[in-house]
Amino acid sequence: MMQVDNIFEMPGAYVLLMELSAIYSDDIGALGNVKLSAGYYLYFGSARGKGGMAARVRRHLKINKKRYWHVDWMTLAGSVKKVMLVPGGVECELRRKASALSGLTVPILGFGSSDCNQCPAHLLGVKGNGLTTLEELRLAVTGHSYSVASFFSTTAAQPSTV
Repeated sequence: MMQVDNIFEMPGAYVLLMELSAIYSDDIGALGNVKLSAGYYLYFGSARGKGGMAARVRRHLKINKKRYWHVDWMTLAGSVKKVMLVPGGVECELRRKASALSGLTVPILGFGSSDCNQCPAHLLGVKGNGLTTLEELRLAVTGHSYSVASFFSTTAAQPSTV
């Protein structure tokens, strides 16, 4: 079992810090053909179902999955570097808090926000490697940051790197 605190199983909002190491140009669901530059991005999501935030994040981290959400195309083309969890949080509120930080851009209108009438997108481009920006956001919303390895079972041969 995971060696982390119990917030993983709670409902809430999360932020994925992702990296695309090359330009992405392809169809993404109803958005059609899109182009994303190589670089770092923040994706804002929520998890209210069974298994809480951990279940949703684990799904995003899977390699073999049906592409359903816009972010599924991106997680298959790039890699998740860090995850921030906010128990009880709401993705649109996190996204609004992030908009107050400097150096963020909206690379594709409607990305991840097709069911939202408040946000232009739930994906933001980040300058640099995004770690400083994610930490600033974490402090602003009292979130918790985790490594990707934190979302998988650990064994004595492969301990957690939290």
